[in-house]
Amino acid sequence: MLERKKTLNVFKDAKHAFGSYDDFPVGPPGTDPMPHLSRNRCDQPFFLIAERDQVLVQMAGRATLRFQGAPAVALAPGDTVYLPARMPSRIFPDGECVQLRLKAEPGGKEAIAWYCEPCGTLLHAIEIAPGVVQAAYLAGVHAFNASPRRCQDCGLEHPRVELGDIAWDAVATALCTPAG
Repeated sequence: MLERKKTLNVFKDAKHAFGSYDDFPVGPPGTDPMPHLSRNRCDQPFFLIAERDQVLVQMAGRATLRFQGAPAVALAPGDTVYLPARMPSRIFPDGECVQLRLKAEPGGKEAIAWYCEPCGTLLHAIEIAPGVVQAAYLAGVHAFNASPRRCQDCGLEHPRVELGDIAWDAVATALCTPAG
């Protein structure tokens, strides 16, 4: 497990502007709940499942938040959505949007999962230990892309996940680099 060394200084580190779903922690270590900032421009590549409750705040732009097996929620600036523990959710931005995710500190486990859209069958899932999760997200996407992606129930072949502007390697490196 990677240990987080720093948080994002929004003004000093703005030049980095890595990519979508950065989930940069923006409070000092130990802040509970810990705000995590993301600027998203592409669809989230998987459903995120958290062991602990979270809150999502739509800061700018518009998006759709889909829950596995439940109705989707349209998000506009100022909207706040409670994300119950163990409820798979996935974000689909309509252009660029900025979101703040409030996570319990210390964080619990997370999982990433892919479901067959037509029938809802779980295709692939990976559990992630608490800590710097971005490297695990990237490894999970690579594992999904390398796995059989045909639904065992309905037979639909699912495409490989394209990461768009996501830069999780750079984010994980930045979070694990000592501040200085």
